[in-house]
Amino acid sequence: MKEIDLGKYKSAWKTEQSLVEEKLSRIQIQEFMQSASKNISELFKKGLIIDIIIKVLLTLSFCVLLVLYSNQYRIQLIDAVFILLAIMCTVFQIKVYKKIPDIKNADQNIKSLLYSYIDFYNSKFVISLILTSLTSSLFFISGALYYFYYKYGTIRPFQFDDYLVFGIIIALGFVFSAFVQRKNFNFHIHQLEKSLAEIEQDSIDDSKLKHYKKLNTRNLILYSIILFIGLLLLIYIIFICI
Repeated sequence: MKEIDLGKYKSAWKTEQSLVEEKLSRIQIQEFMQSASKNISELFKKGLIIDIIIKVLLTLSFCVLLVLYSNQYRIQLIDAVFILLAIMCTVFQIKVYKKIPDIKNADQNIKSLLYSYIDFYNSKFVISLILTSLTSSLFFISGALYYFYYKYGTIRPFQFDDYLVFGIIIALGFVFSAFVQRKNFNFHIHQLEKSLAEIEQDSIDDSKLKHYKKLNTRNLILYSIILFIGLLLLIYIIFICI
């Protein structure tokens, strides 16, 4: 019986693997990093812009409530607190937006810019996410105040159960929003950290690049669905359950 040469097959297998997992060229890596820089920058900017717009609208909404409840001092006082809170959050978000690293104003290469995005997320943007998460709670409170005005002309007397239910809904809205957004941004940052580590180790290849793109697409669809369902539930609670 002819002896099987295992070494030959191992060598052939390794050669095939090396062809499949061909390393990216320097130009490809540079293009990948430029794309990653643009994507992560847009992710930060879009998140902040959307939250700033919503908080401005909420501020206007609470101002309208101030007029609607013009003859009810206690409700106006509470409403004024929410106006001040929305304005303070908006101002803070604008300041964070201005601190997003920008390659046009940075004396650094693409790789160091990507590391600056990671540092920006860990040092500044995490706090911004907490304020973004308050939006859902403020939205619920604003909707509830409008509901009470058009149904009762005032806020009906609350029992202990009412305070408990409202407190739980507001807390759940904040926690749900914070959890979803933190998970979403953590995913992108961890992907970026992993990609940079592989670039440093010269182990990134085309198959990994395609895998990252597929994960990003799946992540976008998943969290968009989750946020949409969360918004529908919030609207349902405001207009049906109160």
